[in-house]
Amino acid sequence: MKKHIIKALWTVCTYSLVLLGSFSCSKKEICNYSSPETVAQGCNAGMDVAFLVDYTGSMGAAIDSVKKEVNNIANAIVTESGGDYRLSLSIFDEYTKPGTELPLPQYSNAPDYVGLPANQKLVISTGPTTNQYLTMMEKFATANKTSFSTQLAKLNNPAAMKLGAGIGGPEPGDLLLNEILSNQFAGTWRSGNITKLAVIITDAPASGDDDNATAADDTYLNALAATANSMGIQCILLTTFKGNPTYPANYKLQLIAHNTGGQAYEFNSFNNISQDLISIIQNICNQDKERK
Repeated sequence: MKKHIIKALWTVCTYSLVLLGSFSCSKKEICNYSSPETVAQGCNAGMDVAFLVDYTGSMGAAIDSVKKEVNNIANAIVTESGGDYRLSLSIFDEYTKPGTELPLPQYSNAPDYVGLPANQKLVISTGPTTNQYLTMMEKFATANKTSFSTQLAKLNNPAAMKLGAGIGGPEPGDLLLNEILSNQFAGTWRSGNITKLAVIITDAPASGDDDNATAADDTYLNALAATANSMGIQCILLTTFKGNPTYPANYKLQLIAHNTGGQAYEFNSFNNISQDLISIIQNICNQDKERK
């Protein structure tokens, strides 16, 4: 049985609830919401946006699509926030323990990986057969569009950081989310009435530290949703994985379903994910503006 540690942060927050436009994806029901008349409108109060990207072998198309449109994505955030924004970029990957097949990421010796500060490279080795590699490419910083774009350009780039591989079907994005929510892996989230988003891009269910999607992961994701709620963070899932009897879509059923304002978007492919992501961000901000 997996042993996960959740550090719940119980702070008083204001939630930004989302009702998105017509997309071919799942939507949650929205609760009634009211806010003081003095708060800023929409995303103009500021935005903290954390991107969590599955960096395993099947994710090349998604990464390349976001890289191709990174300026447009970043500009959408800049515009909606009125220039008051902070971005972070992180990746998650998984390998069998040393001494077996594929013990290390292909990028483990790449200068752009080696050169990252030690506290931005986390290896979790508590699982029975696999180690999880969680890497913070870009921490939250004020108006950091340029440095964010620079770090994103290194991903799936043979001259910088080759794409990872991953082991098995499920992947450890849930462990990365926990580090970002509870352990300031991306830096400290701002307080107040700003819009806070954790955008998870993956084609696999969450696995924790043992490369399996089980009931323990359901419990873990549910607890992560409670932590995100306490911090006023909306979790946005972009995925091509719609679940099957072997690997249930546990992000959608356990994280998104219990996260205030959380949304799941299911696509047939990641070919146009960047344009979809821009529309999602714009709709979040438009609905925040209408409800505040």
